[in-house]
Amino acid sequence: MITPSTDVRVRRPQEHERLMVELRDEGGFGTFRDILLLGAAVGYRFSRRVGFSEKAGDTIRYETMTAPAFSEALINMIAANVVTDDPEIMDGERIQERIVIFEEFANGGLEYIQEQVNVRHQPAALVVGDLVAEALSGSGGATAASVEELLGGVSW
Repeated sequence: MITPSTDVRVRRPQEHERLMVELRDEGGFGTFRDILLLGAAVGYRFSRRVGFSEKAGDTIRYETMTAPAFSEALINMIAANVVTDDPEIMDGERIQERIVIFEEFANGGLEYIQEQVNVRHQPAALVVGDLVAEALSGSGGATAASVEELLGGVSW
């Protein structure tokens, strides 16, 4: 991936600041970056893409956001799955567009988590634990593939 040459930043949703602080302080999340990554994954999983209100919270530098190797992959995969008819979404010049998509899914995911906290009357850490357990139990894990399935699209 092409590294952006400008000071690219990822916004935190101001309306979920209290939830993010709770997850950082009591939920075992070391950084707000990790909470945004979780939020984006939850938002994408539950098709919750929510634009920002006029006021955004503090920002996180893109280099900090993508410090764990998987972070940039998650940001890019979400954008590629949303903008399916335009492969140039992955172009280095369109980094800001990918970040906006990521931010909106993170905002939607945090909104979903807050709704679950409100409905279940549980701390955010328990709600997140339940969401992770549901995701792991629902997938059934990896399954064996036949040789035919693996080579299905290959022509020699």
